Amino acid sequence: MLLGKVPPDILQKIVFTKLGIADPDVLLGPSLGEDASVIRVGNKVIIVATDPITGSVSDVGWLAVHVNANDIATFGVQPRWFLVSIILPKEYTPNQLERIVNQIDAASQMLGISVAGGHSEVTEGINRPIIVGFMIGVAEQGKYVTSSGAQPGNSIIVTKSIALEGTTILATEGQEYLSFKVGADIVERAMALRAQISVVAEGVAAFETGYVTAMHDPTEGGLSGGLHEICDASKVGFEIYQDAIPIDDSTEAICNALEINPIELISSGCMLVCCKQENVNELVNVIHSRGVSASVIGKIVKNPMHRIVITDSKSYELPRPKTDSLWLGLKKVNLS
Repeated sequence: MLLGKVPPDILQKIVFTKLGIADPDVLLGPSLGEDASVIRVGNKVIIVATDPITGSVSDVGWLAVHVNANDIATFGVQPRWFLVSIILPKEYTPNQLERIVNQIDAASQMLGISVAGGHSEVTEGINRPIIVGFMIGVAEQGKYVTSSGAQPGNSIIVTKSIALEGTTILATEGQEYLSFKVGADIVERAMALRAQISVVAEGVAAFETGYVTAMHDPTEGGLSGGLHEICDASKVGFEIYQDAIPIDDSTEAICNALEINPIELISSGCMLVCCKQENVNELVNVIHSRGVSASVIGKIVKNPMHRIVITDSKSYELPRPKTDSLWLGLKKVNLS
């Protein structure tokens, strides 16, 4: 298998067929395109998500909190409790561990999250820290949204710009190489995008409008992967307008320098939001009121096989990413 997420067909054949006992309180379990699970506890539900950070070294603690919090926010729910496993190479020092937990603390303080538990260890066989996070939020039954509610005719909104996480990881881990290739000023701007990694504000605000039919956090595989996943979950297709896709100048410069596709670059920091077309302007305005940009990039269509990008001169089928552009980018800056 290639680096990154396990392909959907393998998940369905090997993983999703072996899930232990059936439990009626698991309202939403492992599913294609869903960011978290929903479990009934009394008259409430908890939204639970887990994600590792494997591509970053410098910002591994910061990203661990935000990436997991984002998964909860795609349900329109505020993340509340964080648990984390910190796995360190044997050469790591206490000072390096402290850097990681300082980042976890800062990100948790920023989002109002309590670090409720976890595990740490030093082990053989790895050459970089691996952080596995587990985030929990709580909601009233029925008061959340999933990735599976997108409907034909819905508008598709993306917040901020694509490939934010991938851009900041590549800039941070490959600072010296990329400063030579694109200039130190562009690399500095790219590194600063780490401040935009959270989608909690726009996720919760969007859900509160009552207009959202589906939300999804496009992580590995970038915007392309995220679009396929939300349509897998909803059993629909999409039409996307290439010129409407927001991309930061620093992302474009770095992707051009590394010859990688920004539409397939890990995109934590932007949110895919679907809503009825008649509500799209109001929803965009609400997101803007939280200080977050939002762009309408296309629409949902009925045919699940119809997944295309439209340009001024042609349209083409958007392929499902085989792997994330991040891995090729890291290889090119000699950090794979």
